[in-house]
Amino acid sequence: MAQILDNCPVCSGQMIVKELECMSCKTRVISEFDNAANPLNIDPDLVDFIKVFIYAEGSIKQSEKLLNCSYPKIKNLLKKAKIALGVKDEYSDNHTSIIERLDKGELSVDDALSAIKNSQT
Repeated sequence: MAQILDNCPVCSGQMIVKELECMSCKTRVISEFDNAANPLNIDPDLVDFIKVFIYAEGSIKQSEKLLNCSYPKIKNLLKKAKIALGVKDEYSDNHTSIIERLDKGELSVDDALSAIKNSQT
């Protein structure tokens, strides 16, 4: 059975499903349906990565092996997946900015540790 296309192969416009048919009795339902295969309209390559990452039970190392790619590539795909799924990671972003400020010399190690501890409460 053919896979549902998300985008038009001619103009790249969004495709919709308009008809469903029962394989047993041949009943047909005509309407506009959500794409059940990819309801969030995410890039199919990114969906494949998410499936692999879930299969690997969140292990970056295992995902690297399964996809035969590097750690930075997996991290980049994770960032893209977070964006595509609308996941906000304020906790991580806050710690990243503290670490960046520490790296630039704007904070001492003690101040950085204190800021991280305060952000957890």
